[in-house]
Amino acid sequence: MRTWDRHALKTTVVDWHRRRARYGVYRGDGDQQYLSARKSLHAPTGTLIIFTRDLGHHTSGWWKNPDYERCCHLSLSFVDPLTLRPRSRDVRLTKEWVELFFGSNARSLWCEPPYSPDGQRVDVWHYRLFCDPSWAPILPRGEVYSKDWTPAGWKSWSDVQHELATPEGSAP
Repeated sequence: MRTWDRHALKTTVVDWHRRRARYGVYRGDGDQQYLSARKSLHAPTGTLIIFTRDLGHHTSGWWKNPDYERCCHLSLSFVDPLTLRPRSRDVRLTKEWVELFFGSNARSLWCEPPYSPDGQRVDVWHYRLFCDPSWAPILPRGEVYSKDWTPAGWKSWSDVQHELATPEGSAP
């Protein structure tokens, strides 16, 4: 993790994160080395930042709609600058960071509050900008579980698990 001192401009921090994100993709596999290399602390504001390019939401079977296959993913949480203890989300700083990272594309973000117990403990929020195969921003068509643009016969993780749990010949 990189730590930025009081002399670091926020635009410098954002540029660093964008450059780091261009090298590799995160596939949701918990690769802590990958995430750590893309994490920083902006010490003056107590902002913890992770910015990645995520890939595989659809092909892994997590989501059915292929428009949700890849995204630029910003995770923000906050700590007290002196003690480094977690603190609640700072709405003003969140808005500022989101605008710096995404600009006018911020209106197309999928924003999520903390979900996991660890995420809730540190109040980490997630901001995803979905992208096409060339990593250009898109607004996905439909919902994540829509199969409208999925090839015939494609099965999600949940579809496969349902089939495995349903004995042959019985009605689902």
